[in-house]
Amino acid sequence: MNASRHGRLFHVVLSIVCAAALAAPISALAQVPECALGKLSDYLTLGPQGCTIGNIHFFHFTYSPAPGGPPASAISVTPGTVPESDDPGLLLEAAWATPSSGSSVSYSVEVGPRDRPISGLSLEMQLGQVTGTGEAKVTAELHPALVAGACGAAQLTLNVVLDATHPKKAVDDGQLKLPERQLCVVTPISLASGKKGSARLQGFMTVFHFSHSQSASAIPPVVSPTGVGQ
Repeated sequence: MNASRHGRLFHVVLSIVCAAALAAPISALAQVPECALGKLSDYLTLGPQGCTIGNIHFFHFTYSPAPGGPPASAISVTPGTVPESDDPGLLLEAAWATPSSGSSVSYSVEVGPRDRPISGLSLEMQLGQVTGTGEAKVTAELHPALVAGACGAAQLTLNVVLDATHPKKAVDDGQLKLPERQLCVVTPISLASGKKGSARLQGFMTVFHFSHSQSASAIPPVVSPTGVGQ
């Protein structure tokens, strides 16, 4: 069974973040570099400075690889926005394959006091394949950010799943009960072979929505310079 690419049209940031920009100190959000096409290992070095897509600030990236999971240097990150709504998102791509269960990518997001708060999230599996009892699953959890960098209990949990015995669920959308300006995002990735099977995953995408923003169901297919999502 395959999961087809349903990705959304991104205005991809074309400039690559250079080492000097990654290490540059900041005194205001306006001085934070734009998020750029690169590797997750690049994003891990950004620390609290992070980077921006539109009016949203992404920072404190962490990665916990599972045994058999790809290293951060093998995971590509494509930032972009959805046309008409300008909702920002991140596309992560790598060759995840069984056995690999327990990997997790986490980061924090925030918007300025004069910008619309985050109201919801879309999660999408880009391409996957399973055989037999294999299963590929990605979860996205939104946690409100608390003081001292701590995160509260999950306020929204989304799942995309591909297995051979159920209809594929390649897209999941959800809304927060109350919009938030600061959130922790945790995305566990799990691939299991079961008793007799296999699973592969090429990537997944998260898109953040703002109050009164465009519905995910109205977003057109993804197109990018590298052919991602075509």
